[in-house]
Amino acid sequence: MRKLLATSLLPYAKLRNAWRPGLRILMYHRVAQLAAYDQLTVSPSRFAQQMQELAQHQVVSLEDGLRALQAGPLRKPLIAVTFDDGYLDNLTEALPVLQRYSIPATIFVTTQFCDQALSHPRYSSQNAQRLHLDWDEVAALARAPGITIGSHTLTHPYLPTISDTLAQQEIAASRTVIATHLKRPVDYFCYPSGDLSARELLLVQQAGYAAAVSVAPGVNDQRADRFQLKRTEITDRDDASQFRLKLAGAFDPIHQLLHARRTRRFAQKHLKPSSSFEATTL
Repeated sequence: MRKLLATSLLPYAKLRNAWRPGLRILMYHRVAQLAAYDQLTVSPSRFAQQMQELAQHQVVSLEDGLRALQAGPLRKPLIAVTFDDGYLDNLTEALPVLQRYSIPATIFVTTQFCDQALSHPRYSSQNAQRLHLDWDEVAALARAPGITIGSHTLTHPYLPTISDTLAQQEIAASRTVIATHLKRPVDYFCYPSGDLSARELLLVQQAGYAAAVSVAPGVNDQRADRFQLKRTEITDRDDASQFRLKLAGAFDPIHQLLHARRTRRFAQKHLKPSSSFEATTL
């Protein structure tokens, strides 16, 4: 049903791309062959198909895409690739494919995942093999042409639900930890699960990041807030035709409705009245 609706919206998406081209940021997590479908995992064969298709488009690094937006109206749509959490398969499975098609990518790592002190709770029962990159592997990725390492906090919390002090540590200290390991600046941040409030937006700016990505769907034009950039989630169910629909933005209206519903439910379940930080700092 969603694919049929997206197909009907394709002409409008194409008009939008021609009238106001933007930067579309793709969101990946794992590239692995799992026994059952997982929304955050794309199989290696599907990922290779998607990157082959993507190579027919104008793919840029996150840095170059943002620089192009700042320079003036885009002449054609741009696409950037990102990965969240810092999984080992980003190195073993994704990197060779990215290099084959000369596709740059930004990988957002959670520092205590890299320490091997914690792992993503979604996969806590899958402990037969190591899940996350270690610091040597993060450094190897950082040395690979076209790969940028960003921060995804210290422990991957739901940031709006923790105290002001802890939120500041998660955002600022993770940048310091990664920069210390890699001996290079860390310019980009990714909100865990995409959840954020005005407090997190301010903390990210105060920590010195140049930009940050969310999970809000859509494309980014010159009016985009660079500290809550929109992204397009890609899954293993995105065959060639569905992948093209997502690249064109035909799914954006559908995803925006679903995201608004999710955001409301999250706020009703987790968020409290304005904190002392917001009252005194914003």
